[in-house]
Amino acid sequence: MIIISKEARRIIIPNTFYGRLVPAVFHRRLHRFAAEVEMAEGRETVHIPNSGRLQELLFPGNQVGLNYEGHEGRKTRYTLVGAETEAGWAFIDARLPNRILAQAWRKLPPLSVYDRVYPEKTWGSSRFDLALQMDGSAETAWLEAKCVTLVRNGAGLFPDAPTERGRKHLLELAELSTAGKKAFVLFFLQHPGGVSVQANQEMDPKFAAAMTAAAQAGVAFHAYRVVPGEETVVLTEVPVLITPD
Repeated sequence: MIIISKEARRIIIPNTFYGRLVPAVFHRRLHRFAAEVEMAEGRETVHIPNSGRLQELLFPGNQVGLNYEGHEGRKTRYTLVGAETEAGWAFIDARLPNRILAQAWRKLPPLSVYDRVYPEKTWGSSRFDLALQMDGSAETAWLEAKCVTLVRNGAGLFPDAPTERGRKHLLELAELSTAGKKAFVLFFLQHPGGVSVQANQEMDPKFAAAMTAAAQAGVAFHAYRVVPGEETVVLTEVPVLITPD
């Protein structure tokens, strides 16, 4: 295996993403984006901000954490953002990586050399999470962020369900890198038990092959374990492991 990310770094940013989480017990998943939970005042339908399978985290009887996001026009008052594990609280919120990037991209060492970022920019047939530029340069770097919630034996595995979209992102980033452009993939490992990140070969071998091809083409892979607290979020860099051909 090739270790792409080498030096462990720890970054602390303010927690502007969640208030104090409301405790609940998971009951059942209604569909990809909704679940039924048991709160102190009774059953409640809540939003799930992640379309992954999440079977190791969302199962009947598990303790979960809800963030109040009620507003006019919304069908649910709460969003299910956390689930209890033996290692601590895992955060399933797939919105979190882009929210962290919007607030703290300059603090992440691979991105600190850039001066401007533009979210949701399109190249080819893909829309990437960020395009980055330096002052005085017309060159654009491209970045895709991924939320990792599945951990087995300390390894954060992505994806937890087959993703054709994710494979396409990697292949187009590889094409950009081959053409001399800078390209990044940042994994945000939102499970406290993870010590590294790698492709989930068993779940999606096509994604795993695309990840290897992208690394060989020069795409830079980085990963950060994300641990939100009441006032701060701690980001710790962890290795990205690439399986060679």
